[in-house]
Parts: sequence; C-alpha cells; structure tokens
Amino acid sequence: MKILVTGAHGFLGRSVLRQDVAEVELVACGRRGEPPPETLAYRRVNLLDAVAVTRLLALERPDWVIHTAALTDVDLCETERDLARRVNLEMVGNLADGCDEIDAGLAHLSTDYVFDGRTGPYAEEDPTNPLSYYGQVKLESEARVLEWGKRGLVLRTLWLFGYVPETRRNLVTWPLEALVKGEELAIVHDQWGNPAFVGDVALSLVELCLRGSTGLFHVGGADFMTRHELVLELARFFGLDAGRVRAVPTEHVGQKAKRPLRSGLRWEHLAAKLGREPMGFTQGLAAMRKEQDFRRDFADLA
Repeated sequence: MKILVTGAHGFLGRSVLRQDVAEVELVACGRRGEPPPETLAYRRVNLLDAVAVTRLLALERPDWVIHTAALTDVDLCETERDLARRVNLEMVGNLADGCDEIDAGLAHLSTDYVFDGRTGPYAEEDPTNPLSYYGQVKLESEARVLEWGKRGLVLRTLWLFGYVPETRRNLVTWPLEALVKGEELAIVHDQWGNPAFVGDVALSLVELCLRGSTGLFHVGGADFMTRHELVLELARFFGLDAGRVRAVPTEHVGQKAKRPLRSGLRWEHLAAKLGREPMGFTQGLAAMRKEQDFRRDFADLA
C-alpha cells in the first residue's frame, strides 16, 4: 500500500513518516523545498493550489492520503478567520477532489474542539457544539470528508504529546523544558482531556488505512486528567520539582478563543477496530524517553 502524508515537516506528519509498517510505502509532501529527515520520498506542493494537488495525486497515485497539515493555533484561528478557513477547510476540499480523481482514500485529522466540553469524554455519536472558530471550521472539514461518498476517514484526537526535533512544542515538551531550567509554571487546572502519545496516534492512522476503514473514529490516551495533573505527573516521571507548578483557572490565562473544559475522547470504537487499547500517559512518556532524538537532546533525563 502507498500512503501520501501531508504536513510532512509537522509534529504528527513526521511521526507518521517514522512508522515502519510492512507492506506500506510512505511518501511525504509539504511546502518546504527540502525533505524532512524521516524520508527522501518527498514532493513539494502548495495544498491551497487545487491544480497542483490534483497533479501530484495523479503522479503519485497513492492508495490513501493521510492529511496532517493544518493550522492548529486555536487563538490565531479566532482572529485570522480567512486564513483558518483556507488552511483547515479549503485544503481538505482540494485533497478530496484530487482523491476522487484517482479513487484514493482520504484520512483527515480533526479535534475534540468540535465539542463544548460540558459532558466529556465524548464518543463519536455525541452531539457537537464547537466554542471556537477553530472547532467550527474543523467540524465543517469533517463533513467535507464524511459526506464525500467515497473512502473518507476522520480521526478526532487531542492533546498530542511526544518529541520530534524542530517541530512546534507541545503540552509535554514546553513544560519539560521550563522545569529543566528551574522555571515556575502556571498551568490550568480546569481543562480535562486524555493526552495521546503521538507515535500511538500515527500508528493508528496507518493501521486504519491498511484496514480500509472509513467513517469517524476517536483516538485519545487511556488516562483522563487535567492539564495541571499532567504537568505534575510529568515532573514526577522525570524527577523534576513539581513544587514549581502552580494551578490556575482557565479564565486567568487570557486566551482569545474559548476552550472546551471537560473534554476528552472515548476510544473504545477504535480499540475494537484495531484490537488494542491506547497507551496511558506514563506509557507514552516511557516510549518518548527511549527514542533516540529524546535521549540525545535530553540526555540528563533519558
């Protein structure tokens, strides 16, 4: 099976490209001129250019496209709505049209921000009600894939963590860097979720494509916790000073976009499909600590 991965220089995209699965050929694409370290099978493309996308797919003829490219800065999406709509919706439409031409499947990433965070964790059939523009546009992008009528797959996820060098910091790497430096941290105590190890999510995407799965799935970690509890557990795991972590309410942080507070994603449907349960938080940290890049860049913690 041949899978084309968009967002090849991003956190999740590079994690997908690191998966070594028998009978799967992974080809990367992105905006930059140079390939990511994980692959030399790379195509440069602007996903906002519909003609270029159709041409690329016709050239590569993948069986599936895993679409990880997105604008995930929730506050920026709130203020730059045209940009958010172009990147998080128009790109998806271009890929769906291109996949339609070659009869390829399209696996699209979405988010728990399609929910309002009142009654989480959420199952796939629970009603949506996004609080932010980011969540609203991602919900529209889901519909674009699921109503497409061919091989459309949507995987909602949340709170991705792990370590991939030269990618955007995530909810584990930035507090870890701060704690190593001995800095004080103010972490919200009223946002709930189940953190998902990025390698686990990446493997799930590849496995779903291998099975020819379509429809809507949720993927999250096995442990449900607050962001404050997450950072405390992170500090304990690596033997750092948890006393430097202070709890604050979300309303004191001053974020431009509203966040779902009691969120989280139920993963039983995906587990039944793949025959395995997701990693817990400390399992993910242990897997991260074993990785070569982490051992090199965080040698004192490895």
